[in-house]
Amino acid sequence: MAAVLLIFFGFIVALGVAGAVANSRRKRALAAMASAKQWQLTKKDRRLPDTFGGRPFATGHDRIARIVLNGWHNGHAILVIDYEYKTPASTSHQVMPGSDSPYMTPGNNSDDTHNYWAACVVDLPVPLPAVEVVPRKRHASHAAGPGILAGAPEFVRGDPGFDQRYLVTTLNQQLAADILDPKVLWLIASWPDFAWRIEGTRLLTWGKGKVKPVWVETSLNMLVALAEAFPAEVWRTARG
Repeated sequence: MAAVLLIFFGFIVALGVAGAVANSRRKRALAAMASAKQWQLTKKDRRLPDTFGGRPFATGHDRIARIVLNGWHNGHAILVIDYEYKTPASTSHQVMPGSDSPYMTPGNNSDDTHNYWAACVVDLPVPLPAVEVVPRKRHASHAAGPGILAGAPEFVRGDPGFDQRYLVTTLNQQLAADILDPKVLWLIASWPDFAWRIEGTRLLTWGKGKVKPVWVETSLNMLVALAEAFPAEVWRTARG
């Protein structure tokens, strides 16, 4: 019995060490990415999460942007956020990247669970009302708190392929109709599932897990392509 316990605890320690090594490697990779792109890297920003009104920034406590990258990408001002918040362990779960299986991540306080999310943001030229587009089959996995569009009606575009694949919520149905024109629908149809939201002057995407360079590069490229595909009429209307 003692030998079994020793093996078990040895396995747990090995997992912890492997996780710490992987996290250290990830942080070094992000620092190298920031240096190569001349982005600013800051740590432990507790104010930034509160400037967002939607998920994944709309729930939990002890919210913190553990790593923040900001700079320019393809001519657009951007933010990258390695985000964490805590919730009571009995009401929270995590999903391993690439898996639908939940797992618990106990924090220092036995009543808390640490929740890790990644977000990328591209600045828009003028503020727009909130519009959120989330893949239907992954809607639950992108839900993290009620968000600014809680209770907002669904917008149906009238394109069967898009409407079956994505859930769109907004309080401004005309804006959603203007944004989701044929060019944007074609662009989105060519991509894998991609959650995004307009929030004022921010266009963002988010996902569970910690920020990694490959995800950052892909997400920013998609956000920039999306922003540049928005019809000119959207900006003219917003400017009045």
